[in-house]
Amino acid sequence: MSYVVVGAAFLLMILLLIRGIYDEIAGKKKLKEKLKSSFGKKSERTLSPEEFECLTHFHKNHLNERGEGQVIDDITWNDLDMNEVFLSMDNTLSQTGEEVLYDMLRRPVRDISKIEERNRIISWFSENEEERLSYQLLFAKMGRLGKVSVSDYLKDLDGVSGDNNFRHIFCIILAILALCAVLIRPAIGFPVFFIVLIYNIATYFRRKGDIEPYIVSFAYITRVIRSSRELVRIKCDATSEYTQRISRLINGLRGLNINTFILFSGRGMTGGMFGMVLDYLRIFFHLDLIKFNVMLAIVRDKYDDIRELFELTGFLDASVSVASYRKSIDHFCVPEHCDEIKVDVKRLIHPLLQEPVPSDVQTKKGIIVTGSNASGKSTFLKAMALASLMSQTIATVAADRYAAPVFDIYSSMSIRDNIMTGESYYMVEIKALKRILDRAENTKRPMICFIDEVLRGTNTIERIAASSQILKSLSRDNVLLFAATHDYELTYMLEDYFENYHFSEEVKENDIDFSYVLTEGRAQSKNAILLLKLLGYDEGITDAARDAARIFQEENKWEKL
Repeated sequence: MSYVVVGAAFLLMILLLIRGIYDEIAGKKKLKEKLKSSFGKKSERTLSPEEFECLTHFHKNHLNERGEGQVIDDITWNDLDMNEVFLSMDNTLSQTGEEVLYDMLRRPVRDISKIEERNRIISWFSENEEERLSYQLLFAKMGRLGKVSVSDYLKDLDGVSGDNNFRHIFCIILAILALCAVLIRPAIGFPVFFIVLIYNIATYFRRKGDIEPYIVSFAYITRVIRSSRELVRIKCDATSEYTQRISRLINGLRGLNINTFILFSGRGMTGGMFGMVLDYLRIFFHLDLIKFNVMLAIVRDKYDDIRELFELTGFLDASVSVASYRKSIDHFCVPEHCDEIKVDVKRLIHPLLQEPVPSDVQTKKGIIVTGSNASGKSTFLKAMALASLMSQTIATVAADRYAAPVFDIYSSMSIRDNIMTGESYYMVEIKALKRILDRAENTKRPMICFIDEVLRGTNTIERIAASSQILKSLSRDNVLLFAATHDYELTYMLEDYFENYHFSEEVKENDIDFSYVLTEGRAQSKNAILLLKLLGYDEGITDAARDAARIFQEENKWEKL
């Protein structure tokens, strides 16, 4: 009978093992099919404000550690709606990939060879599906942590109070002696055992509260190391430079993957019977505290290697995401970078628009864009600025051609007043413009800047007088300015310094048809009052406004109401 029970138990274990292997293979196959079908589609990933803030911390924690290129400031980032742009291309599968992709977009590089290398890797992932899927499955294994930033915990390791394993080893010795006492002389052993148990529990939880947040980060580090170990087994000449560096790094981090089950496996009641038993052993013998201290020493010593590993795996994951993004937009080109201060763009679109209208622009002087309300001026400026940024970050421009030098990129477009500081719209605006003027004054590097409705926050006479001088001061040999304005006077005052482009529309009986086509020359039409009428404003208001505007144009004065 006993043989039957043992045989049945053994058979059950074999069946469970087979079922586990089958489920793993089926799950991997299902994920592979999902990755294959989702490649080339716009990302539908959404993030809570806390999650988005968390993924930015890798970038913020290393702001001052690299001297190359420019860091896109918050004003320009927000002007270009870069949070939405980032989410539209974020098909990364790991936290390292997500954080590195964000960091790449905030750091346009000046080294053209680095941009070309990014394009090489992105293009290779675009063209080699099987290898790409192999990489993606491993990035998925790394996964994400959501509202936890590994970068924060690594940066703050010095804040973890020191702890000596001798104290925990002493607790192990006490536990063993107490157990021996129970076996040899139970009458004395049990009281001793309970005293030792209370002491070990008290010392355990005193330390455990300090290290608990770091355990999650250490678990993620070990996941990255294990997945990276499989990643280097994928033999591809195109990525060999990266896999060789990854292999060297994980060999140096080997100690982080030894007996990690003591720290991570089956924690709490959710870990089943094995997890419960392991939890009691941890508490009584301080096993996870000892392991944590060992890992803490290694992580502190190998901090730079861990960060480099994160950057390398993150770069590869981010490159796959960009490859998918390229396929998701209507059309794209790889940028051409030159030394001449110019911009030559063909069929430029804004990648967030559902039905974009392409624009062509060629200039060596910079341009002033005029046009009616809602005609497309601001969208064009954002598309042009986004093209400049993308060309120097992910080597991908939503156009048929983009030729320009490597620029420093600044904008002043989506300005709003600041309630928290009590600053008016005008004050916020002139500060945003001042930072552009200061940068232009203090650099010889090529610079491209985008200004939408300069000085809109003040009266007409002073706006035209001041904005004409501000724009003129940005007409420099190393600066290209793209500005949009409703002040047509500026197109005449500054025609020796900038080229004029415009957007126009066709006015129908009860409608306005916008073409959204960028055309050379200054605009001639205005539609603000007509838009009021089309939106249902009282005809008494719109007719009187139209008459007042006509009289002002004829007599250059406003009638008293």
